[in-house]
Amino acid sequence: MFLTRLRWSAFGLRGRIVGAVVVTSALSLSAAALVLLPRLENTLKNATEKTLSKEVSANKGNIARVAGVRYYLIAEARAAATRDLRREGQRASLDLSNNLTDLKLRLGATNVTLIGYVDASGYGYVIAPLQSGDDEDLDTSQTTNSDVAQAYLSGRVVFSFGSTGSEPVVRALIPLGDKADAVLAVDKSIDEVPLAVKAVRHALEVGALVALLLTLGIAIPLAGTLVSRLQRLREAALRMAVGGNVADFPADRARDEVGDLARSFSIMQRRIRQQEEARRAFVATASHELRTPLASLNGMLELLADDIQADHVDLEDAAALLMRAQAQSRRLAQLAADLLDLSRIDADVSLRSEPIELGELGRAVLAEFELASTGRGVSVILEEQETPSWVLADPGSVARILRILLDNALRVAPRDTEIRVRVRATPEPMLVVSDSGPGVASEERALIFERFTRGRETGGEAGFGLGLAIGRELAGRMGGSLVLADTDGPGATFTLRLRPAQAPSADPVSSVAGV
Repeated sequence: MFLTRLRWSAFGLRGRIVGAVVVTSALSLSAAALVLLPRLENTLKNATEKTLSKEVSANKGNIARVAGVRYYLIAEARAAATRDLRREGQRASLDLSNNLTDLKLRLGATNVTLIGYVDASGYGYVIAPLQSGDDEDLDTSQTTNSDVAQAYLSGRVVFSFGSTGSEPVVRALIPLGDKADAVLAVDKSIDEVPLAVKAVRHALEVGALVALLLTLGIAIPLAGTLVSRLQRLREAALRMAVGGNVADFPADRARDEVGDLARSFSIMQRRIRQQEEARRAFVATASHELRTPLASLNGMLELLADDIQADHVDLEDAAALLMRAQAQSRRLAQLAADLLDLSRIDADVSLRSEPIELGELGRAVLAEFELASTGRGVSVILEEQETPSWVLADPGSVARILRILLDNALRVAPRDTEIRVRVRATPEPMLVVSDSGPGVASEERALIFERFTRGRETGGEAGFGLGLAIGRELAGRMGGSLVLADTDGPGATFTLRLRPAQAPSADPVSSVAGV
């Protein structure tokens, strides 16, 4: 039931992905249209303005002829007292009409208007030529325009955009000479600009619709595939949570984030399985190792109790049983210490890191084994170089590794032999422990560093197979290594390498205080 609900919830994610892609695409296209269309319109308008500017420059002669018309005679013709003055006004009107018509044709303009009697504030009058049989010679409506004033006062051509009725135009306001108080207004239609913008807008709309359809066609399958892959991972994680570490995560070979996530889950699952197997093996082995000495200790204590309760106590037998019980107790204590070390290693407890002089530490540890080595008839010899060997490590962990190596060597070393502990400073700082025992078989060289693994040659003493595993892991935690060296002679040689350190100015005895 939960898996079914999980599928339906994944559909929501698919919809959100598709919706986000569509909305992003729509916003991108809208933003592109908002930026493109105004820029296109401005570009086209600027192009028409430049075209009109070039045409105005090319028709300076025609404009000069318009400027040469005495337009004021047109206004004066109506009030003229003589026929001659009226005729001059009519001729001026005719010249103005002809020149304006010619200029209009040459410029391809919609309208060409002469604005006269312009004052400093930009006010003027539209000068209309007389038509045949028309008694009106002047459009008496007054006009004002900021562009007219700017052109008149600056003496330069001013361009602007406007409309005549519903038709958009580009307008050129041309001042007519220094002495004339008139401005020539030329309007040229730019109705092709809105048409071009409209065509581009339509093309963008069609393109946007096609792009959105293509986006949907790509986004929906892509989102479905992505969500399906995530769904498989979640279902596998759910099966793993419900049914234990038995469900395999689906293989995903895609080189993307989801594929990396699937591979990470697979790696995590493998490590969990390994840890679970190691935990089970650890519990089983530890239980077995604890059961044997505990059973032996329990049996000895029962026999000892029987001996004490007997009428005639056998002191020799009781003493032997007591010694054997003490040996089993020491063995249990050693196992507890080893298990505690392993738990600290597995918990990733941080170790100290400080300068240690290996020779001083070696002398302190060897003093602990003086009584045991004498009782076994084995000599433990420390060999040092003249140069002190300083390393950067945890003093207690280094001492623990050396104790493990010496304890193993004492177990297998024959009587009247030597165990050599060599301290080297060059070419790199190291501790080397060698014995004259039976050595390690080639097939066991790698196995002896695994937990609860013992070699065949143990010197007749039972161990737990934890010492070398603890030693190697402690060495690795300190940035060093513990290896079994290749030797031609008898016995085994273990080498502990550690990171070098500078000798401190303080007394080196303080570095061994943690041992």
